Amino acid sequence: MSHTCHAPGCTKLVPPHMLMCRNHWFALPPKIRSAIWREYRPGQESDKKPSLRYMAVQQLACAHSVFKPHDEKAVTEALPYLAEAVRYSKEAVKAGLGDPLEKLVPAEWPVPKGTP
Repeated sequence: MSHTCHAPGCTKLVPPHMLMCRNHWFALPPKIRSAIWREYRPGQESDKKPSLRYMAVQQLACAHSVFKPHDEKAVTEALPYLAEAVRYSKEAVKAGLGDPLEKLVPAEWPVPKGTP
């Protein structure tokens, strides 16, 4: 089964258990890479049942891979991923799993007030 890098616009093939190609992965801040590994469950790529917490940090990683401060096009491209990250985070909190995005969202990102 072929699997491509999850960074928006990237078509590089990666192993199914990997989120991104090497270039995009190492462009992420270390704390986001650590959060991905912390929330990853071996086998989730096969059973297609990642946790809410994993999906929140995965979507945040995708947003981060395209976001650039002061670049309206990049902000617009990152917003849907950020919105999904926030949605999954809220679901995780509601389920009593805690906030997976705590201390991961940069202050300069356009997250609406009242969201994690």
